[in-house]
Amino acid sequence: MSGMMYLPQNSRKKLYIKLGIFLVFIGILGLLILTSFYSDGSFTGLITEKVVNEIKPNSTIKFAADLTVPILKIDGNFQRVELRGNSESFLEIESEKFQLNSKSNYITLENYTGDISFDGEKISALKGKASKVLVNGIPVEPKTKSTVKVSLGKEFSYSLFSAEKDVVIKELIYTASGIVNLNDGKNIFNIDNEEITLQDFLGNIKIENERFKLDGYIKNLDIKGQSGISVSS
Repeated sequence: MSGMMYLPQNSRKKLYIKLGIFLVFIGILGLLILTSFYSDGSFTGLITEKVVNEIKPNSTIKFAADLTVPILKIDGNFQRVELRGNSESFLEIESEKFQLNSKSNYITLENYTGDISFDGEKISALKGKASKVLVNGIPVEPKTKSTVKVSLGKEFSYSLFSAEKDVVIKELIYTASGIVNLNDGKNIFNIDNEEITLQDFLGNIKIENERFKLDGYIKNLDIKGQSGISVSS
């Protein structure tokens, strides 16, 4: 017993408190360093990648659809976003404003990380970062950082909107009409004004001619109404 050191109960309690405070301090310091290091938006990209990786193993049903357009907000890290339409709005890139006064504006965002809210007629909100932006053919690239901040000043009336690669929709519930295609044409359903619920969609989306087109994978699909469809992976 002579080789062991015994600490009184009060001393041990103080030691544990000091150790706890030290660990909390290290945790906060590490978080500050991490968020500072990924200040150009890559940290958000890591979070998005984590969400995508969580969904990928579960979403195994091949899914394509051509439906009426819902009211929806998506956020994530997209390889490419395209917008075409007319608006009295402006696109703000860092501190520079690009007026969108022409009848047909065309905007491309490459490696876009952020959120987009839309319905069948307009993009109501867009805010995030991109590695490159093209506004009516004029390229805007970051001068110092790897990304530029980009946002819409007002609503944007669009005729085309698409987002490519790893668009995640955790859950979408709305009354829709159109065509649902499962497993590369093995099952095709026509739905008419029926409530559709899809979960864990991962893929590409495109809206054109007032049609909402999805191409990717889902985990669950439920259609209430005349069709009465329920599929899960």
